[in-house]
Amino acid sequence: MITILDPLHLPLHGSRLIEASAGTGKTWTIAALYLRLILGHGAKDERFARALLPEDILVMTFTRAATQELKERIRDRLQTAAQYFRHTGDPMAPDALLEALLVDYADPGVRAQAAHQLALAADAMDDSAIFTIDAWCQRTLREHAFATGSDFRETLLPDETDLRDDAVRDFWRQEIYPLGESALSEVLQLFSCPDKVRQETEALCKLDPPLPTPESTLADWLPDALAAPRRRLAALKAQWAAEQDAFAVWLSGLVNGPKANNPLNGNRLSAAIVTRILAALRDWADHPDMLIPDEPDTCQRLSASKLPGYCKNKPPLVVHPAAEVLDTLFSALETITQQFARLHGEIRTHAAAWINARLSQIKAQRGQVSFTDHQRRLAGVLHDSTRGPAFAARLRQRYPVALIDEFQDTSALQYQIFDDIYHAADNDPDTLLLLIGDPKQSIYAFRGADIDSYLQARRLTEGRHYALGTNYRSSHALVSTLNTLYSAVEQNSPQGAFAYAAPGTSNPLPYQPVQAHGHKKCWQTGGIPAPTLTFWVSAEPLSKGDYLERCAEQTAERIATLLTDPTAVFVEAGREPRPIQPRDIAILVRDRFEAASIRQALERRQLHSVFLSERDSVYTSEEARDLLLWLEAVAEPEDTRRLRVALALPLLGQPLSALDAFNQDEAVWEAQLEQFQDLSRQWRRQGVLAMLHHSIHQFGIAARLLTRVEGERRLTNLLHLGELLQQASATLDGPEALIHHLREAIAAGSNQSDAHILRLESDAELLRVVTIHAAKGLQYPLVFLPFIATRKPAKASPFTITRHAEGQPAIHWESGDTAAAERARLQEDLRLLYVALTRAEHALWLGLATPKTAGTPIFTGSAIAHLLGSQCPPVRDLATLLDDCARRSPEIAVETLPGHLPTTRVARHPDGTRNPPAEYTARFEKHWGVASFSHLVRDLPADPAAATPRRARTGAPWHRYPQGMNAGTFLHAQLQRLALSDFDQADQDHFAEPLHKACTQAGLSDWTEETAEWLHAIIHSPLAPLAATLCDLRDPRSEMAFWFPSDALRSEELDRLCQQHIFPGIGRPRLPQRIIHGMMRGSMDLVFEQDRRYYILDYKSNTLGSDDADYHAEALRNATLGHRYELQSSLYQLALHRLLRQRMGSGYRPGTHLGGTLFCFLRGLRGPERGMLHLPADLALLDALDRLFGLPQRATQP
Repeated sequence: MITILDPLHLPLHGSRLIEASAGTGKTWTIAALYLRLILGHGAKDERFARALLPEDILVMTFTRAATQELKERIRDRLQTAAQYFRHTGDPMAPDALLEALLVDYADPGVRAQAAHQLALAADAMDDSAIFTIDAWCQRTLREHAFATGSDFRETLLPDETDLRDDAVRDFWRQEIYPLGESALSEVLQLFSCPDKVRQETEALCKLDPPLPTPESTLADWLPDALAAPRRRLAALKAQWAAEQDAFAVWLSGLVNGPKANNPLNGNRLSAAIVTRILAALRDWADHPDMLIPDEPDTCQRLSASKLPGYCKNKPPLVVHPAAEVLDTLFSALETITQQFARLHGEIRTHAAAWINARLSQIKAQRGQVSFTDHQRRLAGVLHDSTRGPAFAARLRQRYPVALIDEFQDTSALQYQIFDDIYHAADNDPDTLLLLIGDPKQSIYAFRGADIDSYLQARRLTEGRHYALGTNYRSSHALVSTLNTLYSAVEQNSPQGAFAYAAPGTSNPLPYQPVQAHGHKKCWQTGGIPAPTLTFWVSAEPLSKGDYLERCAEQTAERIATLLTDPTAVFVEAGREPRPIQPRDIAILVRDRFEAASIRQALERRQLHSVFLSERDSVYTSEEARDLLLWLEAVAEPEDTRRLRVALALPLLGQPLSALDAFNQDEAVWEAQLEQFQDLSRQWRRQGVLAMLHHSIHQFGIAARLLTRVEGERRLTNLLHLGELLQQASATLDGPEALIHHLREAIAAGSNQSDAHILRLESDAELLRVVTIHAAKGLQYPLVFLPFIATRKPAKASPFTITRHAEGQPAIHWESGDTAAAERARLQEDLRLLYVALTRAEHALWLGLATPKTAGTPIFTGSAIAHLLGSQCPPVRDLATLLDDCARRSPEIAVETLPGHLPTTRVARHPDGTRNPPAEYTARFEKHWGVASFSHLVRDLPADPAAATPRRARTGAPWHRYPQGMNAGTFLHAQLQRLALSDFDQADQDHFAEPLHKACTQAGLSDWTEETAEWLHAIIHSPLAPLAATLCDLRDPRSEMAFWFPSDALRSEELDRLCQQHIFPGIGRPRLPQRIIHGMMRGSMDLVFEQDRRYYILDYKSNTLGSDDADYHAEALRNATLGHRYELQSSLYQLALHRLLRQRMGSGYRPGTHLGGTLFCFLRGLRGPERGMLHLPADLALLDALDRLFGLPQRATQP
């Protein structure tokens, strides 16, 4: 029994389930119940034990957007209630709930106290416990790190796709490479490549709890497992090989002898068929790895059990003994096939378990965890018989009330967490567990939503079920129409409205009719209310292709008619009728293929639309593949093959004549080559995004795309990809690495990182084509469901799962239950249909047809067929079903789907109401940018004599340490970390563990001891010419950043000043010519004060030789000049000079306070100079630089 919920009298204790049908005000209800919990409102048997604060009330939902909306709605409700309770003047806006509450707080003092509570709660909403489930699990583990065994230093991994791909490749290398020839050939039938491994194991990898880690390798057990079935197969082949020649002679005598004596029916078993069967059986016997013959069903015609059925009506044929062998052979092959199928399943299970274990290992090495890891860890602690009860009690004390929003989307693991904390079956009066959702809208099984968990909770809370009974979204007429349809199938179908009913049991998912609150607006055409539900039905059966085409054309034509019909309006009392606008219309589809059909039909009528899918990755788009080819050509413009491919891309829209001119006219080809060479240089200097923008402008790509169907979508994808690649390039080394990154991202395709999801191409008022999954939670005045009669055939799972006592899954590889799979498919489709139908506010249009052939996947077996009563006795055809529906509801209209439609073209802006584009008149700096020392020395000519020395294999650790950017960046990071705390921490025992973890994450796990020894030497080495070491410094400042402006400064002027003032007369590479206009920025490794002088310290991990003697004074000077570090020193000293001048004011004396720059060559610590090169401050140079950077100052006083 379900009770209509009264928000003022719902008992706020125990465990209760609220079913919130579509449009029934779920969020409003949550805010109302939250308000009561804050006030401690209700009679003794209705209220919670005490008034609560926002931090006591745990509210969980499934998206960040939903949590933000809930928080704001609840805050607004609390603020409004506080004002209501304090108000003594003119009446406020009517609010039935608050007015009813005021009756229970009639005493002025009590009411004032309640108002104070509400105001305090509203102010405290920033501290409220409103979270996504993922965020709450993460927070709980962090707050109870010791109780749950969590590591404080772990970082969140929002998307583990890349790491899983790494684990798959590790499986390929470590498990498949070592296999012998026999086992390898079997595995390759399953896994032809690593991508196939990922696809075949995806479902198994998602099991909760995960599969146990394999105790042995494939090479350990697979050869033995293959031996028995392969021996049996070889014996069968040998047996048949011994019989086949004699059998062939016997059959030849039958088919080639006198026709009158041939007992075989030549129409069903001709000589050609016999020859083909014998050849297939011979081929099977000759190939040891071939499991079954080609055309096995045809081959069995020659078996003793089947051959008589292919004979003429003559005396019974005495079959050859080989025909008896064929019967035995195919019976044995069926058994062997099942053995191999189970074996293939065990290989998949092994692979999935191995990949999961490897993924966990990789994450542990990197100190990373995913959201799923958080949930599994929390569930494991709560389910532990030793720790779980006490920990659950702590959480109940912390959150005595929990409201789970969108409960129908809960996974089995998430439900286990909630139930282990609050024990829904116990109905504990000291806590409140409110489960709020709608099982009819559970459509996210592909994300882990488990409707069985909802139904289990429904059973456990039997007698405590409540429903929101009023629909606030849709019109009276539409609510009444849908009630009529669903109530009829609920009463008349043996399966109920959602196919969950079974004979002899109560329906776990019944349809509960709702009342309609109604709309102020009325939808009309021709001056009268329009039908709320229109069915278009084809007069003749259709193929699926014809159904999609005709329904798309009908939908597009009806929309064009509505948008051009002045009588198609929304009418509201006291207001002018409002014509239909494109933003009022949504077309709901199942996938991008249906979306493409309808959008093409709309474009033919000049109706522009936007497609809103659920979570498609931009890397799966055609533009991603085109961009990959473009980047390959720009990276290597001299590669004529790549360049020709790029020039022929559809993005450029080159006519065939232009492409031919590239082959015939050398001057034209040279011009194109020069363009791509310029783009290549721009990519290397300014980045991939700048190059892409220039390409779009130079080749007119944007203008061309915007004239095409879906051009706006394609341009948006192109720019989105450019931004993603620009971000990726920050951690990649050069164009080839970026191209490789894009190639891998395209191959992965399904990465669901938020940054990769397709963006909305326009925010204009366009028609909306939306997937049904993406439309959940949204509403639209008018909704079209043109392809609602389609269905996808069910696929039975190739395995079943049982659980061991401890909860571990056991996989059984056997044929799935097709009937059960078909029922589950129908149940899912019925919930999807319910979501689609309940998006509309005023009207719906549905396209229907009967299938042309029995196998056509339209209508028969579909959700809409079930809703219309196709399974209700007596069996009726579609026309009769629709007539019955129209008789039950006057708001239903049935129209014939026409075979041919006109094409009504809609002018984009027939009334000329679009405003002309605003003219941009502001001045802006086209060449403004941000420069740095790295920017200035990019493309610096290399010194051919300065080749990187070979790394030493013996000696001090800094000479043996790996070279390159990775090692240098890692050392800088460790020194920076020490500077932020204390350098002498490197000498402490507790430093070893975090250092080892950092080395592991940097790929230097084998160098932990050398790193520790090196850091110890660095912090204790004197900073010559000072006597101090890093450990002696007081309050050093690490990574001090600076910015200062620059006005069209030429790099040649900087070059001239440095050559004039620092090591004058000694050669060095010239700076590339650049104009610095905008800002100059930098970050100093370390700034410190010693003896009232301020120094800059910069770490250099350059390798100048293989032993200490190579780090002499001249070598340090040459390295400094060769890399133009003296320019870096000048810029850094200028920044420090300006800072000290500003901070110290008139007391600043540069000659006294500026100590200069110390370059610490970390690999030269034991060299003649202790690895130190000191560049003192040159006051004349600082004065010149001050003037050069546009801030003229008086001459610096020493």
